Amino acid sequence: MITGLIYKAVTKPPFVIHGVRKIVQGLSYQENNGLPPPMDILKDLGYSKMKLTRLMNLYYNQAEVDKAKKKLQERQGEEHSSVSILTRNMEKTHPKAQGWCIQNITISQSWRRKECVTTADIFYRSTEAIMKFGADLSLIRTVFDDMEIDPRVVRFYFANLYVSAVFFPILFKHTDGVEFLTHIKEHDQRFWFLAAKAVSRYLAPVNRYNYRTQNKLWSVMQEQPRESLDKYLMATMGDYHKEHLPRIRKKAWR
Repeated sequence: MITGLIYKAVTKPPFVIHGVRKIVQGLSYQENNGLPPPMDILKDLGYSKMKLTRLMNLYYNQAEVDKAKKKLQERQGEEHSSVSILTRNMEKTHPKAQGWCIQNITISQSWRRKECVTTADIFYRSTEAIMKFGADLSLIRTVFDDMEIDPRVVRFYFANLYVSAVFFPILFKHTDGVEFLTHIKEHDQRFWFLAAKAVSRYLAPVNRYNYRTQNKLWSVMQEQPRESLDKYLMATMGDYHKEHLPRIRKKAWR
């Protein structure tokens, strides 16, 4: 899970705040330690292998990957090489689709004293920062593996990126929830208020969600330690949060 991107995104001025989503523009992010294996990424996010299959169908263009791999192999030993992979395969058919989210992957290499340094740059039209981008990393890692490369420096560029409080239960498995909400509050009071209310609702002991995704995420939140979040939310929005405490805890807070 690349939490650094999400921490960075919530500090930026919003282009749009829509419901519990904050959309920012023109964001870049750099990962200096490479990417984990595809299945590890999917497991962390609660996806099955089928998610990678869907991404491969949409974005994995075998001819593009083969052409880029061949070109890099032909240029082994050169001081500088750079190849581009267009990430378009099957057409998106959903009526609300606005095009492919991942636009392009550029791989660059430099041979220095028989040692190859490889970097990667990935360009996005738009994506959601927790679940969708997290799953995309499994696709990107697969492209790297098929090209037999392992870039340690991977740079991402987002024309549009949105952070949704809907997916905070997954994020809170990888970062401290109170720390993250405090971080949001320091930079964006409006989004913090909406996000904190969403987190509070996920902590309610009775599941009142109708959508399958939110049902699942409610269960994820219920399995996590809640004491520090309860304390934080009672201190910052007690009148709202007290209605989402377990019954015995609700009496204790009154």
